[in-house]
Formats: sequence, structure tokens, C-alpha cells
Amino acid sequence: MAVDYDATTDEILRLIGGKGNIDSVTHCITRLRFVLKDEGKADADAIAKLDGVIKVLRAGGMFQVVIGTDVDTAYDFVIAKTGLAGGVVEDDEAAEEDKKLGKHSMLDSLMGTISGVLAPTLFVLAAAGIIKGLTSLSLTLGWVTADSGAYMLLYSIGDAFYYFLPIILGFTAAKKFKMNEILGAAIGATLVYPTMVNIGTTLSVAGTVFSGTVFEMSYYNTFLGIPIVMPGSGYTSSVIPIIIAVYFAAKLEKALKKSLPAAVRGIFTPIIVLLVTAVVTYLVIGPLSMLLCGCISAFVSFLYNIPVVGGVVAGAIIGGGFGILVMFGLHWVIIALGLSTIAATGFDYMLACGSIGPMIGMAQGLAICVCAARHKNQKVLDLALPSTLSQICGVGEPLMYSVLIPLKKELYLNILAGCVGGAVLGLLGTKIYMFGGSGLFSFPNFMNPAGGMDDLVKYCIGVAVGCIFAFVAELFMYNDGQAKKLL
Repeated sequence: MAVDYDATTDEILRLIGGKGNIDSVTHCITRLRFVLKDEGKADADAIAKLDGVIKVLRAGGMFQVVIGTDVDTAYDFVIAKTGLAGGVVEDDEAAEEDKKLGKHSMLDSLMGTISGVLAPTLFVLAAAGIIKGLTSLSLTLGWVTADSGAYMLLYSIGDAFYYFLPIILGFTAAKKFKMNEILGAAIGATLVYPTMVNIGTTLSVAGTVFSGTVFEMSYYNTFLGIPIVMPGSGYTSSVIPIIIAVYFAAKLEKALKKSLPAAVRGIFTPIIVLLVTAVVTYLVIGPLSMLLCGCISAFVSFLYNIPVVGGVVAGAIIGGGFGILVMFGLHWVIIALGLSTIAATGFDYMLACGSIGPMIGMAQGLAICVCAARHKNQKVLDLALPSTLSQICGVGEPLMYSVLIPLKKELYLNILAGCVGGAVLGLLGTKIYMFGGSGLFSFPNFMNPAGGMDDLVKYCIGVAVGCIFAFVAELFMYNDGQAKKLL
């Protein structure tokens, strides 16, 4: 029976403390993500019992209501009923005071910030990744040639979103930090301006910084004598620099609006913000953020280069633990770092191992459906079948919350199977080249844009091992009596 989200969202808003208790609201693939002024006013238990609600979580500094694949419908109702422009309301004095008093931990704030910036891009990010991956696969299989019009057009459709990602994130980050969204996009545009992106190919090396250390970096020009240090491909496809830059810009814009005379505020605020932020980003924010990402990437690479043990351990931890991070909405930092690593090096190890989670869930869900059908347990089948179909498309929360967590042992098996598959991927040193589709749509992510299917083959091996383990183990472990009692 279809859920009446009109009525459900009425109840959610009432039980959450009303519109006045909402600081902001966004949504991802399956969840309404509220930032509340006072979480104590929200009745989580009552909300969890509402028709259409799968689970309620407090994680990442947010009050998260898990809806499932119909979350966009529920979100539209919430926006219509609250009148929140784009899901965001302006800070009031109480909200500002909460922040000053440290209402949320630093980790919660970090998770909430990255989630709020990246979540609005997720569907298009996945779509672009699938198009880009399938186009690369077509080139490798010889279906198109690199100079054909079909390849050039299709690849540009898939790659453009990633290339100009700083502009898109500049807009979403500005919305998150409550500043002028067009100004945020303009800051992102300065980071992907072709002249600056191609500075390494059009100019000769002017000097180096941190010479003789592992942090040695070349620069090709200076600004008032200060080196302009940039990664080889500029800041195209990068994530961390633009988020920090827009956060800085939001603080600067707020200060200028308070201090500049009203007569000149409208024109001078964007001039100063754009000029100062762009310069500071190129000279300070960008190099420091890419240096941080480079250190993390170097550590992960070092770990993977430890013979046998390193890759296996790292892969097992990420493969088994990524699903748990997703469950609590705490995976955005890993995704942001992975995207930054791909922007800097062209590939990433962490996201490669984390990608196996939806495939493990799919295999385990299918096994549960088989067992439920064999025992003629219609209730379990009604829960597991649609959740497994959702899992096939890469959306794992319905299966996680409706079946795996209530049965408990199934959740432990899911983690263990993820460890097994992740360990194989780590052992093989599997690389992912883009973060696009998930579930069955994840395979194109492992196509090397330069050509070659080695990592796709490695991914298939890891998926095969993990899925076979999950499917067979579930057939042996499934207890229909326990399922009837717990579900």
C-alpha cells in the first residue's frame, strides 16, 4: 500500500518540535537530514513508528529520518509545509548561541558540513559517473574510437560534472554556509579557469618550495612574490579546497555586511569577497588542503605497499566498516577524501574497497529471499525482496534497517563478508577511477579512462569472492524461527 507522505510529514514536523525547531533540512538518497535547534524536543521513538519511516538516527550532528527511495517525495512535502527556501532557514540568535556553546562536537560538525555540501550532488554525481564509466568501457572494448564524435560527446557529458565539480560544490557549500550561492559558484569557477588549470603546461618551473623534503612542490608563477603552488591538474574535480574556501568566504561576507555602509555594501561585498577568497585559496587554502590529502594518500599507498598484510588489512577494515559508516551517515569524509585523491592522482584505493558493500548486501538479500520463499515466510519475503531490489541499485538502508539489523546475526555476516571481499580487493591493489554509480552500476567506476580493464577484473574477483561467501553463509545461517520472532 502506498504511503501517504502528506500525512506522514505532517506528523514528522509535529513530533520534531515544529518548523520553529528546524535550523535546516536536506536529504540524501534515503534520509531526511534535519539540523535542529533543540534535539530534545524531537520524539524519535514516535517518529520511527510512523508509516513510511524506516528508522530514526542521530548522527553527524543531524537528526536523520530514514525514509527509503521515496525520500525526495517526503522532502518536497517538508519544504512545501515549512516554506524553507531550498531547505535552509537563516540562523537566528538562538542557533548562533547553540554553535557558540558547542552544541555539536567537532566531528559532528565536520560530518554535517561535508554531508550537507555533497548530498545534493549525489544523484547527478552517480549519473555522470555511470555515463563516464560506460563510455570508457566502450572505448576499451573497441565499440568507439577516441576521435569519434560519439565518444567525444558522451565522454564530455560524463566528465564535465567531475571537471567542474568545484563550481557545483561552490554553490551547494554557499547554501550550506548561508552566503550568496552565485558568489560561491564564482569562487569555484576561479579554481577551474583554463589559464590556471594549464599553468603547468604553458609555463616553465619558476622554483620549488619545501626542497629536499617529501613535501617538495614546484610552482610556475608568483603573486606579489608569493609562489602560486598548484597540483598538476589544477583544482578540477577537487572537493576539499572549495569547501574550505567557501567557508572562509561566508565568514568574510558576513563581516563585510555588518561593517560596510549600506550605500556601497551591495557592490563592494561581492568584489572584496571574490577577490580576497580567490587569492587566499590559491596561495594558502588550496596548497594546504591538497598537502593534507596528499599525506593521507601517501599513507594509504604506504599501507597498501606493505607486502600481503598491508593491503589485506586495509581492505578488510574499509570493506567491512564502510557499510556501518553509511548506516550512520558518517561516510562523507571518506568520500570527500577519496574524490580529492582521485583528483590528485587519478585513482583511489579506499573507495575501491568501500564499493563492495552494496554488492555484498545484494548477495545476502537474495539468499534471504531464497530462504524465506523456501520456508514460505511471506512476511520476511515482503521485507527482503523490495529491499534487495533497492540494494541492487546501490541503496542499502532499507535492507540494513528492515532486515539485517533486526536479525542481528545477519548484520554481523554482512560486515564479515565485506571484510572478506575488501581484503581480496586490498590484496590485489584494486583502484577506483571515479565515484559514480553504486551496486550493479559500480562496475564502470573501475574502468581506467586511459584504457585498460585490469582494475575492473580485480573488482569482479573481489565481488565474486565476497558475494559467494555472503550468499552461501546466509543459506546456512538463516533461522526462519528467529526471523518470525524478530521481524
